Amino acid sequence: MHIALDAGRFGDWWALASWTVNPDVYLVTGEGHQVGWVERGLAGLGDRWVVVYENYFIGDISTREAMLHDTPEQAARTIQLAYLHNL
Repeated sequence: MHIALDAGRFGDWWALASWTVNPDVYLVTGEGHQVGWVERGLAGLGDRWVVVYENYFIGDISTREAMLHDTPEQAARTIQLAYLHNL
């Protein structure tokens, strides 16, 4: 499945892509390549989404807790911002 993200917020060429083996993980593609992924339902987090970018969870540096998102689109926006700011 391929879900184009809102062009008004993300610009062109950003999307979520999934596969049938795990519906709780979406790859985030931007500008023609995979940029990161978002994942739901990790142990202890319930139905919230976390972000993996550059092979690291994005979160609070002082508490070492992952940033939680309500939707995969919100999580994808976090990846896009990290990517655009070259973090």
